[in-house]
Amino acid sequence: MRLFFFLSIFIFILGCTTVEVTKEVIKASNSVKKSVENILPKKEVEKTEPDMEVIKKEKEVIIEEQEKQKIIIKSQQTLAEINFIGKTEKQITLKIGKPKLMRSDDPIYMLRYDSENCRLFIFFNNNLKNKRAEYFEIRDELGELLSSKQSLEQCYREFSLIS
Repeated sequence: MRLFFFLSIFIFILGCTTVEVTKEVIKASNSVKKSVENILPKKEVEKTEPDMEVIKKEKEVIIEEQEKQKIIIKSQQTLAEINFIGKTEKQITLKIGKPKLMRSDDPIYMLRYDSENCRLFIFFNNNLKNKRAEYFEIRDELGELLSSKQSLEQCYREFSLIS
């Protein structure tokens, strides 16, 4: 019984010292925090409204780029000696071969053919029973749309579509 009493007093005393040490550590950390706050200048965070003029200009630039790309794609499709629109996937693979990439993001199904300098993208509507190509575009290795007839012909040669 004495042993139990002695151990309980011992644990109580140790517990009190731990609490005292903790209180001192908290006081010291608060003191350091106040000193650092006094030394370093306080930075006020300014909340600014987005500049509507900048946003409008950025939107205009994006719209202009989209229009340029639409024009280039239309010219690609008119300059194209081989038009893929309306062809089935089987007809295209018989003509060009196996695509480098096939991707399905409902409702779009895409085939990508890669050559040394060109990327041919052919898009299908995945929801139709008979999938037929609805759109295609040819880009260079950097992802830029090809706009000249010479560059398109070079790509067709690389895909062995023309001689």
